Amino acid sequence: MSDADDNTSPAAGRLKGFSIVSSLTVVSRITGLARDMLMASLFGTGWVLDTFTVAFRIPGLFRRLFGEGAMTAAFLPRFVDEDARHGRAAASAMFAAVARQLVLRLGSIVLIVELLLCGALALADLSERTYLLVELTTLMLPYALVICLAALHCAALNAVHHFLIPAMLPIVFNLVWLSCGLPAMGLLATEAARVRSVALSVVAGGFLQLFIAARTSRQYGIRNVKSQTEKKLRRQVAIVFRQMGPILLGLSVMQLNATIDSLLAWLLAFPDGDVPSWLERFRLTEGTASALYFGQRLFQFPLGVFGIALGTVLFPRFTRHAQAGSGKELSRDILHGLQLVLVVGLPASAGLWLISEPITDLLFRRGAFGSEDARLTSKMIGAYGIGVWVYCGLLIVNRVFYAIGDQRIPVRQGLICVGLNIVLNIALLPFLKEIALPVASILATLFQLCLALGMLRRRVPEPIGRGSLAVVLWKSTAGTLVMAAACLAIRRFLDNEADSVGGLVRTAVPVFACVVVYGGTLRVLGLSPQRLLAEPIDRSR
Repeated sequence: MSDADDNTSPAAGRLKGFSIVSSLTVVSRITGLARDMLMASLFGTGWVLDTFTVAFRIPGLFRRLFGEGAMTAAFLPRFVDEDARHGRAAASAMFAAVARQLVLRLGSIVLIVELLLCGALALADLSERTYLLVELTTLMLPYALVICLAALHCAALNAVHHFLIPAMLPIVFNLVWLSCGLPAMGLLATEAARVRSVALSVVAGGFLQLFIAARTSRQYGIRNVKSQTEKKLRRQVAIVFRQMGPILLGLSVMQLNATIDSLLAWLLAFPDGDVPSWLERFRLTEGTASALYFGQRLFQFPLGVFGIALGTVLFPRFTRHAQAGSGKELSRDILHGLQLVLVVGLPASAGLWLISEPITDLLFRRGAFGSEDARLTSKMIGAYGIGVWVYCGLLIVNRVFYAIGDQRIPVRQGLICVGLNIVLNIALLPFLKEIALPVASILATLFQLCLALGMLRRRVPEPIGRGSLAVVLWKSTAGTLVMAAACLAIRRFLDNEADSVGGLVRTAVPVFACVVVYGGTLRVLGLSPQRLLAEPIDRSR
């Protein structure tokens, strides 16, 4: 299918590329789980892994905000428009100009921060824990620049309907991580040496991703070559970076909340001695930051396989229909996305909560990862699992605002969400302890989703179809309740027979039962998931 054909494609082609992105995301998440299992086995949930997860958040935050987030959301609509109006050569010239500005701006930030960190290592009197945090951050920070350039290439490839290589790159990254981490188990004696080896593998994986993405881009005529019309491109490049500011804040909510939660978990562990009495009620168990990280990784499995894959495929469509002034098609795509969020997100949320304990034991409970580590991690997985549908929904709705050129709404609502998350953390920590962190994030994000949906009704010219959405909502909810009841019954039986069944059985049987019962219930209620994947349920037609 050509780019021109896309606007007139039938409903069956509405989610072209979704199966590719979703399938490869499954493989990516599986290899990601393998690397997490390796880290759990190497370090348990002690202070070394706590420190690594906090240090990894910083370049990871750059990647998600500048690379996959703000840069992609600001750049992709401009690239699509330039490609449609003036051809691939003009779009490639704009890409090259944006890439050079990205290297200049983000590279300057990385260089300054690296110098400050090196100065702290050389001059400051740091505790062992803080020294390792600064050291690991220094080692991994170059990954921020490299992966943002790779993400820019991936955005351009998605804009020309090439989804294969961008979806494969996270798999490459995880394999590099594993290839360095596995030898570290046998060759390096100390935890500090092992964790440094893993930090270096993060940077190596980033460079390999950039190499593959750049090579693929050239095959589609997207080259980082200076154009003779460089001066004419300055205005477009300036627009991209000007739009990045509000988009950066709008898309940063989930990442900022996760980073704040991780820092709180690390700081409130208080491993170095007594604390003031007024802070004692906020004290958290050592290892909370690691358990939080594992919980987020498991919760990101369904979010990535479905939510991010769906957003990746729908965002170019939102942009094309918004730019063409096709309000009906835009509303239909929004309806389709939200219906799929309900059908997949609701049972995924319930399922992850229901099987959090056996899946934790199956994936992580080995080596240095003991029973207390498993207990804390399963609580985090279950708490985060409840919010899968919330994050998927917000991801889709925010991309609609970016497609129609309104970056201010996600910014305002995102700032409210970040502030609400901090307030809820403070309010809930004394009572809920460790799980207050994920619960606060989910409640704040749910509030933002409600605000966004209310504003979306005013910003989209055509009605989205609340009646059609309500039909899918009640059927998905009913199917989820039936599924949950069946899963609880099966889990109770398997837990009673725990001595005679293995961890794989305790996990796989409930998961299989959930899929069968949920799918069967939907069919009894007259809702076919396969048909919904091809086209939305639209009662107005």
